[in-house]
Amino acid sequence: MTDLSRHRRDTGRDEPAPCVDPEEDAPTQEALEAAVVRALGRRGLTEKEVSQRVHDRGGDDAQAHAVLERMRDLGYVDDARVAEEMVHRLSESRGKSRAIVAREMSARGISREIADAALDDISDDREQTQAIELALKRGAQLHSLDDVTFDRRLTGYLARRGYSGSIVREAVASARAERRSNVRFL
Repeated sequence: MTDLSRHRRDTGRDEPAPCVDPEEDAPTQEALEAAVVRALGRRGLTEKEVSQRVHDRGGDDAQAHAVLERMRDLGYVDDARVAEEMVHRLSESRGKSRAIVAREMSARGISREIADAALDDISDDREQTQAIELALKRGAQLHSLDDVTFDRRLTGYLARRGYSGSIVREAVASARAERRSNVRFL
């Protein structure tokens, strides 16, 4: 029985068994680095996530530090780059507010200074424009609803994306005005 199948049987999880040298009961530096590189192949990791991966694989603090240093030296780990990617992915592509992006960065262990620098790309005007665009797009899908339900659903939609009350009100008002102007021409 392989280590992976034994680990699956014992833990009920599909993740690989810790990278342990069978002669020492301690993970090797090479095995830990290889595990981190495989994870980096799937998505960018923050420094906190690299350390957590090493610890999850049975590594200690010294090994975590050594792996992190190696990944930094190779240019594989860069919290600022991950923060910029998150701004693009969450804000620009998915329409999330600055507050939601900041919360996601914090959850992934990105420092406040790095997060603030990346979030500077999201200006108040840009956030307002983005909320209006989302409201217009979503409002077009809600055309068959009455005005009260239209407002309520659109407000909830934007609020779930983390926009402030004032931005939500303005975006809903824009979508409502667009809806009324389209009704006259039908």
